[in-house]
Amino acid sequence: MALDLSAMPAIDSHCHPWLSDTLLELDPGGFEDRTTMMGMCQLTSAHGGDLQSRVERFTDSTPFALFLRRRLAQVLDVDPTREAVAEARRQAFSADAPGYVRRLLEDAGLEAVLYDEGYPQPTISFDEFTRECPTRLHRVGRIEPWIAALREDCGSYDELEDAFEAQLEQALTDPRLVAFKSVIAYRTGLDVGDPPVEEARAAFDRWRAGGFAETRADAKPVRDRLLRLTFRCAAERRLPIHIHTGGGDPDVVLGFARPSELFGLLSDFPDHPTVLIHSGNPWIEEAAYLASILPELYLDMSVMLPWHSLAIDQKLEVLLGVAPPAKVLYGSDEASEPEVLWLSAHIARASLSRVLTKAVDDDWLTSAEATGIGEAVLAGNTRMLHGLGG
Repeated sequence: MALDLSAMPAIDSHCHPWLSDTLLELDPGGFEDRTTMMGMCQLTSAHGGDLQSRVERFTDSTPFALFLRRRLAQVLDVDPTREAVAEARRQAFSADAPGYVRRLLEDAGLEAVLYDEGYPQPTISFDEFTRECPTRLHRVGRIEPWIAALREDCGSYDELEDAFEAQLEQALTDPRLVAFKSVIAYRTGLDVGDPPVEEARAAFDRWRAGGFAETRADAKPVRDRLLRLTFRCAAERRLPIHIHTGGGDPDVVLGFARPSELFGLLSDFPDHPTVLIHSGNPWIEEAAYLASILPELYLDMSVMLPWHSLAIDQKLEVLLGVAPPAKVLYGSDEASEPEVLWLSAHIARASLSRVLTKAVDDDWLTSAEATGIGEAVLAGNTRMLHGLGG
């Protein structure tokens, strides 16, 4: 008998904010293209170029886009064609954006959302996003925009470190903040060292003289030390730290993005709760192994959900089979259109139901144990790790 997780609430542990007015300025005909993995990556990359001409020709063969088209057509009560869905969606979104999003969130059973405020830039404030996304919101403060803003007025590494530490301490006073986030994989790579302060001072001088170009020779010692400082500042509150791992848009430093590159840093902070955002995708097995041996390392499912489509069950079996399921967090990585937030939750429940039903059929779990794991992955693990209550 298949498990039924359809009524269980979900908490999205990783997504990005939006402004409806900005989204409504985009070509409504390119809506589906922007929801695909390729479309989103082109949209967020500095080298994205002409999004629609690059991506549109692949959308009609992408399972996620085709599934989204059919499911959204049902919600909007139109024919499941690209044109009909795009137009009905434009009308609903432009007429009452918060009401339309609320309808999707309620249908998706989303109890709360943890959003990474680092994309898009400039930062969308908590109050602004509250008006756009009517559910419980929790901030994840990304450190890289803070570094970029502070370094311009700093004449030395010591000034930058002092200013950055003050920024971290100020952020920690905000009760809406539930985690720090780093995308150092997009800047200098995950092989975070422990450079002495003298090395960071010399590197900062070169970095500044070079116009803050992102080079591993100049930027890396500075960024590595500041990420370690973030861990130390977050320690008193045991505030989780989220770290992007694995691939991403074309700007990522892919040669240094594997989860194993982080092993040195994680070993130096073994008692600090750390989340591998995207579970190191496409190196999911590597991330699951690390989480199986490091007690305070957790795994976020986003990117695998929703874009691995036909392969989601296979990857989810790896995460739940290798790492303790109490370490696996549901997330969507919505960074383009709010419909991704909605459909990802439905896809997660369906995939979890299939994988956990198979675990019961194969006698790994009882039905009650599998149901408990499903609830924990969808919401309970994120709630517990981030102290969300409820």
